[in-house]
Amino acid sequence: MGNHFLTFSLLLVIVCVCVSIITTKLNPTKTVSPSDSIPIEIHGVKILRQPSDSKLAQLGVASWPKWEGGPSKFPWTFKKTETMYFVEGKIKVSVEGYDREEDVFEIGKGNVVVFPKDMKVVWEITEAVVKHYSLED
Repeated sequence: MGNHFLTFSLLLVIVCVCVSIITTKLNPTKTVSPSDSIPIEIHGVKILRQPSDSKLAQLGVASWPKWEGGPSKFPWTFKKTETMYFVEGKIKVSVEGYDREEDVFEIGKGNVVVFPKDMKVVWEITEAVVKHYSLED
């Protein structure tokens, strides 16, 4: 009886190890560091969360003009494509044509965000904003 229990226990351990190896091969996980963040797109707005210092330097963010605004809510139309880097703050964004409450998304501190030309939005600044921005035709 003791040999059967030992054989069964060893077989069970082998099966668990095999399942673990197979699961890891089928579902590999990759740790994403801030320096290799992948931009996402929400309703046509591109967002890069927590870009590396080298990415910010590559974009030239330090030389961009600065804009600051306190808590408020207002409509805005982007007359040019605008790329912005948020130093401080939080904004809830509603894009025209996406009118459901669950379509609202948040951007803020540490994000590089690109709004395309002619996009209409409503900005709700929930925490005072400091951003650098660059305009393109």
